[in-house]
Amino acid sequence: MKRGQFSFVWIFAILAGGAILALAIYGAVQAGGTLRHVSDSEAAKNFAILTDPLHAGFAEGSFGKISFRQETRLNNFCFNDGKFGANELSVATRSGVGEEWILPGEPTSVYNKYIFSKGENVGFDYGVFSKPFEFPYEVSDLIFLMDGEYCFLNAPEVVENEVLDLGIDNILFGNCSSEIERVCFGSGEDCDSIVYGSCSGGCDSIYDEGVVSKASGELRYVGNLMWGAIFSDNGVYECNVERLMYRTKSIADVFASKTDLMDARDCGTNLKGDLIVWGGLAGNATSGDLTSLANIAETMDRKNNLEDCKIW
Repeated sequence: MKRGQFSFVWIFAILAGGAILALAIYGAVQAGGTLRHVSDSEAAKNFAILTDPLHAGFAEGSFGKISFRQETRLNNFCFNDGKFGANELSVATRSGVGEEWILPGEPTSVYNKYIFSKGENVGFDYGVFSKPFEFPYEVSDLIFLMDGEYCFLNAPEVVENEVLDLGIDNILFGNCSSEIERVCFGSGEDCDSIVYGSCSGGCDSIYDEGVVSKASGELRYVGNLMWGAIFSDNGVYECNVERLMYRTKSIADVFASKTDLMDARDCGTNLKGDLIVWGGLAGNATSGDLTSLANIAETMDRKNNLEDCKIW
């Protein structure tokens, strides 16, 4: 073999080997990206499943923590289709410490839950708790998600007791670090949000209904929706409230049909007309209607309690 031919063979081998190595690296990166995408998609599904045991059920509430091995961005998009809607959860992770976030995995649609949180949450550990929502009958459990700590200032005793009874260690009271998000009750300085109670008559606390005021606007609430208004972005909150109101309407329709069955069994009720009207009002309601609806719900509940054969 001539010297010129020997050089050409080696040059060709080096170039070919380099091309093969580049393709191998590209393939490994692509495979790694695909595996990460699949892993993040599975993480969103698992997160939704892990919230199942946190449903309050017949209890006053339930608290737990969900942790990830690496820093995770959990996105919560609320989708309202004018009916039951859904929360769409997706997860994104970093490719390394200090690196950019990769694109999130495939979202998981959760149709039977109402998850209140910021639209974008970041952390290793997430505090999650649930509280029941009755309006006036049991509508659903509400799930609240926190990606960090909150400082409650001037909180009423009833709120402080709820937090302590559930063991929610993401919520602190009194003097807190200035880096923690501050939630003030009634009034306060340097507050990220302020809860104004407005309930009068027949209330356990003035904060049984009211408004949560933030820089992004005001969110009206009743009952345990207060927690959702505190922890949620405006869009997530409003969407979930409208989904809840449609569910409230759907249950009212079922109860209205139940009255016919009760009549057939000689155990009638006078609530059918109330339920039909109530369903019509709730079905198109937004958070701005909650206070007026709460008064109607209270009246219906009193009527139901006076019935020999109760609807709920």
